[in-house]
Amino acid sequence: MKKTIALFSVLILVVSVFAAGPTVSIIAPRSVLDSSITALTIKDAQQLIGQACGCEVTLNDNSARVQIVLPEIKASEANKLNRFAEKATFPYRNYPSHDYTWKIKPGGPHVVYELSATSWQGVSFGIYGLMQEHLGFKFYHPRRTIIPHLEKGWQAENEMTLSGHPLFDKKGFHLHTEHPIELTEQLMDGTQPHALEDVKEYLDWLVRNGQTYFEFCLLNDVDRDVWIKHAKAFVDYGHSRGLIMAADLSLHMIQQKTFQLYGGPGNKSKQIEKNLAWLLQADWDVFNMEFSTAEFIAGNKSKKEALRLQVIQYLRDHSHTKLMGRQHVVRHENEMGDKRKAFQWDSATQALDKERGVLSHTVMFYDMTEANAPVYENKNQRHQFQFLLDQMKQRETWYYPESAYWVTFDNSIPLTLLPYLSARLSDIDTCVKYNVPGHITFSSGWEWGYWLFDWSIARWSWQYTYNGHEQKREATMYVRETTSWANEGRVNEALKLQQQYLKDSTLMKWMTAMTITDEIGLKALNNEYEPRPQWPYKYLLRKANDSILTAVRSRILPQLKAFAEGSEKIVEGLSKSQDSISQELRDGIEITGLRGWHRYYTLSYILAKREAKLKHQKFAGDSLLVHATAIRTKAQEIVNRRQQHYRYPLELIAAKRWDHTSYHFGYLWLASNLHLWHREEEEARRNKYSPWFMNVWNVGRIAGFIK
Repeated sequence: MKKTIALFSVLILVVSVFAAGPTVSIIAPRSVLDSSITALTIKDAQQLIGQACGCEVTLNDNSARVQIVLPEIKASEANKLNRFAEKATFPYRNYPSHDYTWKIKPGGPHVVYELSATSWQGVSFGIYGLMQEHLGFKFYHPRRTIIPHLEKGWQAENEMTLSGHPLFDKKGFHLHTEHPIELTEQLMDGTQPHALEDVKEYLDWLVRNGQTYFEFCLLNDVDRDVWIKHAKAFVDYGHSRGLIMAADLSLHMIQQKTFQLYGGPGNKSKQIEKNLAWLLQADWDVFNMEFSTAEFIAGNKSKKEALRLQVIQYLRDHSHTKLMGRQHVVRHENEMGDKRKAFQWDSATQALDKERGVLSHTVMFYDMTEANAPVYENKNQRHQFQFLLDQMKQRETWYYPESAYWVTFDNSIPLTLLPYLSARLSDIDTCVKYNVPGHITFSSGWEWGYWLFDWSIARWSWQYTYNGHEQKREATMYVRETTSWANEGRVNEALKLQQQYLKDSTLMKWMTAMTITDEIGLKALNNEYEPRPQWPYKYLLRKANDSILTAVRSRILPQLKAFAEGSEKIVEGLSKSQDSISQELRDGIEITGLRGWHRYYTLSYILAKREAKLKHQKFAGDSLLVHATAIRTKAQEIVNRRQQHYRYPLELIAAKRWDHTSYHFGYLWLASNLHLWHREEEEARRNKYSPWFMNVWNVGRIAGFIK
C-alpha cells in the first residue's frame, strides 16, 4: 500500500511538471561558455527556444525537465585537422572538424539531449542542427524564421540519434555586391541605417544554417577613411561566430567598380602593397582576387603572373590571409590578351604559387556536367568540371556555382527558375563523389523564391543521419517544411515543367531579355553571355524568309504555349493558403508562366508582321500585341502584390537611387515596372532594335570607362 501511494505521488509529480509547461536548461561546461563561437550560439538558442516554448531557458539547471547537454571542448583538440586537410599534399587552410551527434534520451521526468562534438564550431552547428533538423525551427531567410510551438513538443518515447556530417569544410556564400542586392549598401557604407546590424543578421543566418564562409565584392568607391573600421567590425563579428571572412577584389578589373589593387599611373608594386596594407587592418581570412581586366580580357598574362606572385608573397609575410582566385567559365581560347610570352616558372615560384587556391565558377541554372549549357560562348560547362578535377591535385580548390544571375536572366524579369534547385543539388552530389573540399555559392538576391535556393544549398551541404539512416536529399524537400506536402508536389511539377521546356528544349533562349551585347551588332562585342535565340528579333522582323518564319512558328510558338498552359494548371492546383511562403511560390510560378505567354504573343506579332511584309499584305495583327500588353498588366498585378512582402525596403532594392554600384537602382527595380517586358512590346511595335532604345544601363559606367 505504501509503495502504491509512493508511486502515485511520483506520477502526480511528473504530470504536474509536464502540465506546468516545460522547464529547459542548457548544460554547458566552462570551456564552451568561454568561447565566443559557442557562447553567442547559446545566447541565441536561449532566446529562440524560449520564444518557442514560452518559457525561460536557463543555464546549468540539472533539475530542468528538458536538458540540452553540451560537451567539454579541449583546446588541444579543438583545431585538429579535418579530413580534407589531412589528405592535402599542398598548402591547405584548415577549418576545424565540426561533425556532431545528438543522443536524445527519455528518462523519467526528464528529456535529455546530449551532444558529442570535438570543436567549438561543432558545438555551435550542433545546437542549430538540433533546432532546425529536429525541433522544427526553420532559418529560411536572414530576416525570417519559422518558430515552432514547443509547449508539448519535447516528449521523447524512445532513445534516438541525430548526426550532422559536413560534406565540405569551406561552405558558404559569395554575395555579388557588384550588383545592387539586399546588402550591397550596408556592406559598402557603415553610415547607412542599420548597416552593421543588417550584415550581422546575415552572418547569423549563415551560422544557423551550418555555413563556414562569407564573402562579398568590395567596390572601388568606398570611403577609405571610414570604411575599414566598418569592415573590421563585421569581420570581427564573423570571427566571433566561427566564420571564414573573405573579400572579393581585383588586381586591375575595370568593370562594375570592382576594387583594384592597382590603377592608373604609378608603380604597380607599390600600389598593390599599399592597398593590401590598408585592407589587412580588418584581419581578412581570404582574398578572392579577380585576375583579368574583364571577363573576356586576359591582358598580359606574364606580367600579371608576376604581380599575383607578389600578392601571395606579401600576404604570406604580413598576414594569415589566403589568396584564392576564380576560374571564369570563359574558355582560354576565347579570351583577349597577349598570349605570346609565357611567365618563366622555377621551383621557387612554383612552390609559392601552390599557396593560392582556385574556385571553379559556373553560371546560371546549369550544372557543371550537363551536355547543354549555352553560356559565355560555350556548348556546356564541362571544361570547368575538368578544371576542378585537375586543380584539386595541385592546390586548394573549391566549386563556385550560382543561385541567381540577375541582369536579364532571372529575377530582373522576374522569373522564378526552379531548375536552380536540381542543378545545385546535382552539383553537390558530384562534388561529394569527387571529394571536393569547398562549395561557395554565388548569390544575387533572395526575393521571388531565391531564398529557397540559398537555404536548400546551405542545408544540402550537410549529410544528416537519423538513427543510423542517412537522410535522402531531394530538390524540393524544403518546400514541404515551409508550406505543405501538397505544395511540394506542385512545386516539383513546376520544376519538371521548367526543366522540360526551359532547359531540355532550350526555350530559355526565348524567355530571357536581350542584353546590350546581344543588340549592339559588333562582332567583337557580340559574345553570347546568356542563352539567346538563333535568330535575333530584329532579324525576324526585318530579314527572315518564309522557311525561318515557319520554323519559329512550328517549333517555338507551340513550346511557349505548352509551357504557359502547363504553368497555369500547376498554379490552379497550388494551395490557396494565405501564408507568405505559399503566396510567394505561387506568384513566382505564375509570373514565369505569364512570361511564356508574353513571349508567345510578342513573337507571334513579329512573325505576323514579317509575313505581311513578305506577302505584300496589309498587316492585321495588332491584337497580338494587345494580348501581350494584357498579359503584362496581369503580371504587374502580381509584382505589385509581391512587393508588399519584400523583406527589405522597396527604396533599397526596387527603386532608382544613388548607390555604390554601376547601376544606381535596386536589383528589383526592373521587375517593379516590368520594364523589359514593356521594352520588348515597344521594340516590336516601333521596329526599333537598338541597344540604346528604352535603355536603362549606363554602359560606360558598367564597363568601367566612366565613373
